[in-house]
Amino acid sequence: MIFIILILTVTPFKADRVEITNQNGERIVYLLGNVEIEQDETRIQCLEAQLNETKNFVFLKDSVLIKDKTGEIEANSALYFFDTKFSVLKGNVKLTSEGEIISADSLEYDGEKRIVKMFKNVILEDTKNNVTSSGDEGWYDLNAEAGSLRKGPKLEISRENKSPLIITAREFFLKNKENLCFGYDSVIALIDSITLYCDTISYDFKKEIGFMTRPFVVEKNNELKGIDGEFGLKNKTVDYFKVSSGLASYWTNEGAHNIIEGESIKILFQEGRAFRVKVEGNPKGRLYLKEQEKNAGD
Repeated sequence: MIFIILILTVTPFKADRVEITNQNGERIVYLLGNVEIEQDETRIQCLEAQLNETKNFVFLKDSVLIKDKTGEIEANSALYFFDTKFSVLKGNVKLTSEGEIISADSLEYDGEKRIVKMFKNVILEDTKNNVTSSGDEGWYDLNAEAGSLRKGPKLEISRENKSPLIITAREFFLKNKENLCFGYDSVIALIDSITLYCDTISYDFKKEIGFMTRPFVVEKNNELKGIDGEFGLKNKTVDYFKVSSGLASYWTNEGAHNIIEGESIKILFQEGRAFRVKVEGNPKGRLYLKEQEKNAGD
């Protein structure tokens, strides 16, 4: 038998079984089996619920689904406050909204402000830009489409038929509405055969342009460093790296070692490999030629 009741003014509840008790002066309603709760445009489903009518909150258990016109949240269990639409969710939590999918071991969600706080094994998928960010703690504003990830965060930018562009840092700030990300402290970026180390980085997913402070770029035996710089991709493949007050150390195919300095150094890439170096502003250079091998009889 299915019971449909009205409690908390006009909020309807439905369940296979209903028990109402009075505990320590508080009225508790137990809803068991195929529970459905509606509040305004919010619909809640689970297998078991304990409603505290006195304090106006409900504890939800097993196959929890909270859904409204902006998206939905799934979890193993949740605590939901009707007055503020604030919820605490635990166990395999997954929030789906337009353009974003957030998963975590647990999260707190302010349904009125649409702000999420995430904890442990956090993954944020920006489906618009094909970017996946992860970390162990963070927050995200669904209205502003902006947030932060901390505690071992990593960002992966998908590239068709290529390995993803991977960036790690101490903290990331994401502005997905503007297609931007910012990485702070101990930044490492992996782009094909290139490893980039820098203090800070910013990257525009649509324009495929990034900016960095104190960059140190390594590509096999070749190195580039400077005070600050920028880099660009074309069709998800490295196009150039540029630094100011820079120094470049690189080897030619013939085995010669070049070291150059200048106010501006720009390395151009073709098919993912460096092929041209441009130096402007007081260029200086040193060339170390490969020693010729001597015959044993010389």
